[in-house]
Amino acid sequence: MDFTPSTWLVAGAGATLGVFAGMWDKVKAFAWRGMNLFVQRIEVPSHPAHEAITAYLIANYQRSRNYDRMYGASWEFQRDGRYGLIPFEQFGNRTLILWNGWFPFLFANQQEQKAAAGKGNNDSHGSSATKIYSTLTFLRGTLDVEKILSAACAVRNAISWAAEEAEQETKTRFVIHHVPKRGDKDDDSDYGSNGLAWYQQGTFRLLAHSPDQLGKRPTANGKALDNLIFPQRIKDLIREIELWRKSREWYREKGIPWKRGWMLYGPPGTGKTALARAFAEDMNMPIYVYNLAEMGNHELMRTWGEMQMNVPCIALIEDIDNVFHGRENVARKNNMFSMMLPPPKKDDNDNDGDRGRGAFGPPLTFDCLLNCLDGVERSDGIFTIVTTNDISKIDPALGQPRKLPDGAVEFISTRPGRVDKAVELGFMEAADKKKMARRILGAYEKQYLETLEFIDRFPDLQETPAQFQERCAQIALKCFWNEQHAAKAAKPSVARVAEELLNSTSNGLPVGASNGTH
Repeated sequence: MDFTPSTWLVAGAGATLGVFAGMWDKVKAFAWRGMNLFVQRIEVPSHPAHEAITAYLIANYQRSRNYDRMYGASWEFQRDGRYGLIPFEQFGNRTLILWNGWFPFLFANQQEQKAAAGKGNNDSHGSSATKIYSTLTFLRGTLDVEKILSAACAVRNAISWAAEEAEQETKTRFVIHHVPKRGDKDDDSDYGSNGLAWYQQGTFRLLAHSPDQLGKRPTANGKALDNLIFPQRIKDLIREIELWRKSREWYREKGIPWKRGWMLYGPPGTGKTALARAFAEDMNMPIYVYNLAEMGNHELMRTWGEMQMNVPCIALIEDIDNVFHGRENVARKNNMFSMMLPPPKKDDNDNDGDRGRGAFGPPLTFDCLLNCLDGVERSDGIFTIVTTNDISKIDPALGQPRKLPDGAVEFISTRPGRVDKAVELGFMEAADKKKMARRILGAYEKQYLETLEFIDRFPDLQETPAQFQERCAQIALKCFWNEQHAAKAAKPSVARVAEELLNSTSNGLPVGASNGTH
């Protein structure tokens, strides 16, 4: 076969391309090493660091106008009481070009790039045993990444921690967190690993709201605790939490852990949960509501640690007698239907997934709960409130009321450090009933006096605050609707006004007008 010059040329080009393709990995690696003389790339293998750096870069560096934007909306409560969609722009999931003075640099989401490359990608820079969340690429000597990371962490800590400075005190921190998350909600609709609500994260730019406009609104005007009616002995104890909130340095100087724990016990409807929420609202602290029945050891330890990033705060463990009888976890035994629920989603931030979670792993142990409350790692900045309807089911190792030699019950529990005080919330006293009656029925004198007479007639009638409030509310609501009905009946209708106008005319003409006769 004769080879023409063109054939030799094609064959040579093909051979050259084949050799070049076979050596592509080496060529690419060599080219990358050459670029490294002028260009540096820093990897961020920690998700908290990724979030902190993203928020810091957005707040402190100018962004190029040309970048792939990412918008969304999430359902959230607003301070005015409404619940609706909140639009936002989210950062950190798309590549950004930013400027450090005259020098540009690139902030890229590495996870997105890896997903796009597919599992078969053998690129040494795109695959690694270490999970990389983002990268920073820049000209050498134009960016101090260590300084950026340190400043980003310092800013994030300042936001998470409640400093005593006036500007921090004015910020709205009262947020209700449910642990574990309720329903099938996306991560961005709840709160981040730093304990802040999603709308308080620097990685979101709210389009139509400010962070202070979002969150659960206060339940009452003024101080929430002032609207709760308790005996004076309970009100005296309420002042303790305010003193604790403002005495961090005193605790440190005395070498006492800056944490408290209360056990609130009594019949349902006595205001245990309302008292805990009022604490959080008045003290401007986030409150974490734990559902231990759905949790395992690993999840409790992880979420408890995350809560410590947002101190001071309140940890509310409701109805613990529905979970533990003594040291035995009875929640799984009493809730067989939980096995039929869909398995929880794996959290990318949790390398161990959701192992040990409630219905899908070993149940929470009593020892794990005790270790969180008072273990090797002290939970400074956490005010724990545990509620129960049946104090007899509580193990003394957690904390029960303690009796004095004369038989009187004091507030100091059997296990200070875990539960410091055991406080009974019982049925209402007659004096407190009269206070509540005045607040609800004060505008209706007759009904108010009848209610006072009822209280005096049955001084030993046991009623919880919820029961007596319902009694007064029904009476007040009936009076209110009677007033509304009477006002509506007294208001002249269009037909009645027209009839009166007709009656005030003579022969169809207005009064005083001439009809042509004399």
